[in-house]
Amino acid sequence: MKLNMQKSWYESRIELEGDMEVGAGIWPVGVKPSVEPSAERTGDTRLAFGALVELCRRNSGLNVEQLAKKAGIDAEEVLEIEHDPRYMPEPDAVHKLAEVFKLPPRPLLELAGLVEPKSSSLRQEALRFAARSESVAALDRSEKAALDAFVAVLAEMPPAK
Repeated sequence: MKLNMQKSWYESRIELEGDMEVGAGIWPVGVKPSVEPSAERTGDTRLAFGALVELCRRNSGLNVEQLAKKAGIDAEEVLEIEHDPRYMPEPDAVHKLAEVFKLPPRPLLELAGLVEPKSSSLRQEALRFAARSESVAALDRSEKAALDAFVAVLAEMPPAK
């Protein structure tokens, strides 16, 4: 595909960007999208996303710093993901966490509120999971069961097309 745009158009766009960092799939450092996804759609799922990251991390025997290093993201971002349901992580961070935990990235991106949900079933499962998972020092049997059940649902999600 070839774009037939005037050179002046490209130059005007470059001037608009100024010193902003530009990339595909990430937002510039310190900048978030101006349109926040609906709180109803993302609040509950981000709670579940944070709980999932925390329980997977603890189940793997990792502390926050160890997970951050293994995933190649900042420890501060791991803490924000685990404890702040309003926090919108970078898509790249979600992909890296999915890789560390050997989970498909698409449902994690949905849980984080970064892509449109494909079905309501993930949200329902996320709510059920968040309700059953409460942070404690070590995973108890019910948390382990909740984690295993939710990971099984995530693993069964069809790949994005």
